[in-house]
Amino acid sequence: MLADTRHNVLDGINIAVTRPAHQAENLCRLIEAEGGHALRFPVIDILPPADIAPLQARLQDLSNDRLAIFISANAVHYAYQILEDQRLPEGLLRAAVGQATARALAAYGQPAHILPPAPYNSEALLALPELQSLQGKRVIIFRGGNGRALLADTLRGRSAEVDYAEVYRRIVSTLDPERLYRAWDKGKLDMIIITSNEGLQNLFARVDAGHRQRLLETALVVISDRSAMLAQELGFIRPAIVARAASDAALLEAAKCYAQESR
Repeated sequence: MLADTRHNVLDGINIAVTRPAHQAENLCRLIEAEGGHALRFPVIDILPPADIAPLQARLQDLSNDRLAIFISANAVHYAYQILEDQRLPEGLLRAAVGQATARALAAYGQPAHILPPAPYNSEALLALPELQSLQGKRVIIFRGGNGRALLADTLRGRSAEVDYAEVYRRIVSTLDPERLYRAWDKGKLDMIIITSNEGLQNLFARVDAGHRQRLLETALVVISDRSAMLAQELGFIRPAIVARAASDAALLEAAKCYAQESR
């Protein structure tokens, strides 16, 4: 009887997952189910706003808003925590930038009315017909602090009245990078998954000079061309692999494609 020589695509591949800790576990399980080893190393921590009073006041005044845009699943969860038992007005259109965000809205019983196609980003959302004619309409964008200005700037250019509801904040994780150093020193870190420019910048800043070259030699999986360009500017040796979307499934697919090509 012949031995079974089949193997999983990620057998022997060590991948650092840098998503915030509360969002990383599903992706880590998917990697491990494919035979890979997931190294959990969050580079961003997600926290509630330091002062929610201004937000609470703004969220009491949604009756005249036409559109609510949710940037991420975190934006949904933190918004509904601040809303507590209150729901968004039924007449307020809800837009989700991505599929995970849409699922989060559905979990709160208020599904998204508007969802862009892949690659599920701000540019795809802005291209939809529903966002073309918002002259004089009020729009509220639920997001974390200091996010991209593209949505607001574009909609203001279309004569919409845009407010931010910054319902969470991101801070640099204080996790000791020693676990990364040990993995590099043992030759057991093949790939890093990064899901934002901020995360990539945080990672770059956290790695000391003694391991900087190891970082720059490590393959990256990112979720946007912007992040791939940033990686190039920072000095990464090989082009970053851009996942087709920000979902765990798309990130896993990108990691598998890289592993197959490099074998």
